[in-house]
Amino acid sequence: MKTIEILLQSDYLSEPVLADDLIMIHGLCVKECNKSKVIVKLMASIGVFANMLSFRNEELNQKALKSLLFLLYHSFPKVRKITAEKLYTGLLALEDYSMIIPGGDEEAFEQAIEMLSETDWSQHLKEIAAATKVAFYAFFGLKPKPKESEDVEMK
Repeated sequence: MKTIEILLQSDYLSEPVLADDLIMIHGLCVKECNKSKVIVKLMASIGVFANMLSFRNEELNQKALKSLLFLLYHSFPKVRKITAEKLYTGLLALEDYSMIIPGGDEEAFEQAIEMLSETDWSQHLKEIAAATKVAFYAFFGLKPKPKESEDVEMK
């Protein structure tokens, strides 16, 4: 996964014809990390998903965003913190955030950036989720999954 992250970071995999392959790679990363307790593996997947945000394919952007949002509310504080950092830099690097923010709402984008930078993601998960989860998902036009399905998978 680190190799894929590096290739995505360097724009080596930026050709539009690779969209289907990258969607498949996303699925494989999700499958590999699903229910994983290995922090190194989870952190590698965060890098892959964050770099997928810059690819100009709406389906891939949405899948990567959903995976990052899932990891942003992971039970491990270190995973939440790394996810917040990577998502923050990934969002700032976007040329066109309308692919992940419904209607290209600049205010929602700014609020999402602000919430990412101002939230202490190492706090207890219940506190963070209660304070930010519904609002944060709403910035991207999404609703969080019900509690019982959160531990199932990160699609």
